[in-house]
Amino acid sequence: MLKRRIKKSIKSLQAVYNFLMFRLFEVSKIRRSDLLFILPYFQTGGAERVHLNIIKSLQDKSICILFTHNSATENFKNEFSNLAKIIEVNTILTKNNSHINQSLKKVICKSINQSRSITSVFGSNTNFFYEVLPKIKKNINKLDLIHAISGENPAIEQHYLDSSEDITHRIVINKKAFDDVSHIYKVNSISEEFLSKIKIIENAIPIDLNDTLAERDMIRIGFVGRWSKEKRPEIFLKIASEIKKIKPEVEFEMVGIGMKSNVSEINRSGVQFLGEITDAKRLDAFYKSLTFILTTSSREGFPMVIPEAMAHGVIPISTNVGGISEHLISFENGVLIDNYKDENEIVTKFIDTIDKLINDKGLTAKISKNAFNYARKHFDIGTFNQKYRDLVLGNKGN
Repeated sequence: MLKRRIKKSIKSLQAVYNFLMFRLFEVSKIRRSDLLFILPYFQTGGAERVHLNIIKSLQDKSICILFTHNSATENFKNEFSNLAKIIEVNTILTKNNSHINQSLKKVICKSINQSRSITSVFGSNTNFFYEVLPKIKKNINKLDLIHAISGENPAIEQHYLDSSEDITHRIVINKKAFDDVSHIYKVNSISEEFLSKIKIIENAIPIDLNDTLAERDMIRIGFVGRWSKEKRPEIFLKIASEIKKIKPEVEFEMVGIGMKSNVSEINRSGVQFLGEITDAKRLDAFYKSLTFILTTSSREGFPMVIPEAMAHGVIPISTNVGGISEHLISFENGVLIDNYKDENEIVTKFIDTIDKLINDKGLTAKISKNAFNYARKHFDIGTFNQKYRDLVLGNKGN
């Protein structure tokens, strides 16, 4: 008990020190920026890739980013740092010192409101953004990005409701997310006039339009993501284990974060763990080596791994969750698997699908080509960039 109290006291004192350093050295970064982003992480992840792409579309502006959560890795930190001035306010925020937390919010709001250059404040996936939002001047553009409504964070959903009037533009990544937000508004009697603030901008990726469809000389199946409850990587391992029994020549590989403590389980399933891949060229090479990419999630918005893989002709086989069905048509440019309550039934459907495609090379080639072409038509980043610039800059500076 004493050790715990000492640890809390040290953490609280460290937060106080970090707050003082923030006031002395960091506040000016906010005041001198054109755009302020409030984001949770710089770790490896699909949402973080989207946030990076948004910031890249605005890189001719002076940008400051506040990170509000402790990141599992620092893999994207350098990329964010190269594009913007970053401040890790997560080193100040603590459960043990509400006074410091409130003081931090006051200083940030004051810095925003006194700035002569800030035109927009943008937030995504962090409660902190919504806690400072009501205190930001009305003439400043306020935007948020909702990747998906998960139902697992009632606090942030309440923030969506509370901020429906204050927000200038609310961005969602697909029609499923638009419908989910609209439903929340309706059941909570939010005026329909605020629906006009919701804009759909689908996720996109940089695509080499001169790239050609690579031929695969063997069957290799991949999983890209983090080891988490909703991603259900254990389903991928079950699929791999069963497929290896009937087709031992098929190779399975996993890439992602949070997996190191599960390496023994991964190896027992006949899967090779490649760690994290953050280098763009290495990631491209990885995708080009795959035949199929599996998404086994229980919930999603629209995972970036799907367009990234399709751009290289990899066939996505995915549970039918979130907005994935807005892009995938079974046995045309990918395969959708019903998200059954019984996970064993999901495993069986994945296995049957993989077996069918391995045994029908013509069908596999057709779907691969369709995926490759679909990515070029629907996921190229040019339209994404322009839409974000228009909203964030208010049609200024283009």
